[in-house]
Amino acid sequence: MSWKEKVILVGGVGSGLGSAVVSTLGAAGATTIGVARNTESLGKLGELARARGWNFHPEVADLGAPAPVAALVQRVLKDHGRIDGLSLNMGRWIPGDTLLHKTTDAEWASGLNDNLNAIFQVTRAALPSMMERGSGSIVIVSAADRVRLHGNVSYCVAKGGLIDLARKLSADYRPHGIRVNVVLPGTMEHNVDPAVPPVEAGPFGLRDSSGSGAWEVARAIRFLLSDEARWITGVELTVDGGFSTRGKESGA
Repeated sequence: MSWKEKVILVGGVGSGLGSAVVSTLGAAGATTIGVARNTESLGKLGELARARGWNFHPEVADLGAPAPVAALVQRVLKDHGRIDGLSLNMGRWIPGDTLLHKTTDAEWASGLNDNLNAIFQVTRAALPSMMERGSGSIVIVSAADRVRLHGNVSYCVAKGGLIDLARKLSADYRPHGIRVNVVLPGTMEHNVDPAVPPVEAGPFGLRDSSGSGAWEVARAIRFLLSDEARWITGVELTVDGGFSTRGKESGA
């Protein structure tokens, strides 16, 4: 299938990775449904999509609640006939002390709900239609070890849980032709301008001064959603320029 035939639901569209994913897929020719909790980031992407001729459809929804998620998935299936892929970027950093005995009930609940529950809700709602068609690609965004293990314990547990979730889903739904992979980004920048992606071609200088960029993670997601990755499932792909190796790169 070409990208023009694919319908991809992108959850967690905001000022960073979600916008980069929509822009990367839109430029490739895919039909993208971008989902956010508010209209601000969706409005900017909509203007860009119209200017560049992308097939982009904004949706405002709370992806942590079952009823809105079920309604969203049914609406996408009715309007577009299929869901070929999910890019599940939902989640947020949880501030507060990193030690368990200092973690509040609110921090614990927020870490699990904001980083795990929404991905459960969307995946559960979308799987039946993928099973019926016998194909689909799901990319879950967790976090690299160096990010995950330095965060609040609830953030760490939730992001770690996503890795096991992807492993289990990849095994359980492989007989149905559904691929499931998890991307582990390093620290990413926010306030990405979706109209100005970096140059696609050429080498990129690896360095020890930063974790990763949203555009680099978006390209990895695009690859895993594509037919070029049709033989890849159950993979944990770290995208951080080697930062997690704790080594010094040449010229760093």
